[in-house]
Amino acid sequence: MITLTIRSITCLNIPIMAETLTLGPLSNFVPGRSSSWGQAIRLHRNQAGSSVAFTVSANRRNTWYNCFDSSQIPEGATIDGVELVLTGSTSSNAIGTAGSTGANEEATYNIRLYNGTAYSNILYTNTFVGGNDYYGGTLGGPNDLSGLSWADGDQADFGFDIEVSSVVGTPIAIASRGCALKVYYTDSQEIAPISGIQSKSQRTPSQIQSINGVSTALIRSINQRG
Repeated sequence: MITLTIRSITCLNIPIMAETLTLGPLSNFVPGRSSSWGQAIRLHRNQAGSSVAFTVSANRRNTWYNCFDSSQIPEGATIDGVELVLTGSTSSNAIGTAGSTGANEEATYNIRLYNGTAYSNILYTNTFVGGNDYYGGTLGGPNDLSGLSWADGDQADFGFDIEVSSVVGTPIAIASRGCALKVYYTDSQEIAPISGIQSKSQRTPSQIQSINGVSTALIRSINQRG
């Protein structure tokens, strides 16, 4: 084993890129003057049984949130991107119009992200026509903040917002459990100083590859006792 006589090593902050699990919401609320989806609670990840919220009317809007608690994203981490995964019983039927919708009936959807205090601009909008017209996919991504500022201290309130803004006729508009958020972030790991290590090794510093598991290529400075 090779050791050195060292006075101190400058602390290192090593960036670590990471991501949360993809998690569905545990709570929801109705923003502004909108009305609620029918059975909005069915999108909560802790629910069982029927998994579909529904409406036949316009101006139905809920914000689903509390996908994370207060510890999934480390304190002080930089949030790089937020991703909304829209999925239902299959990957393609998270939202849309169910089979009993009439051929000429329509529902127009708008989807936003929510950072705990503010909404993004509309990230997805589409008018679904007739029955069995669905969508599933991913909005946002690892380097996409959707125009919002995201703080780790607000993570328990991060969420997404699904609105049916207008309808033609009485379509059966649905949203499915399985819609969920993932956050991408950069954290840093501090390597503490090392001091007072004694050795009689004959190896020169250039022959030593690591100290306490830290590559010498990553160490900015070493002050040796003369």
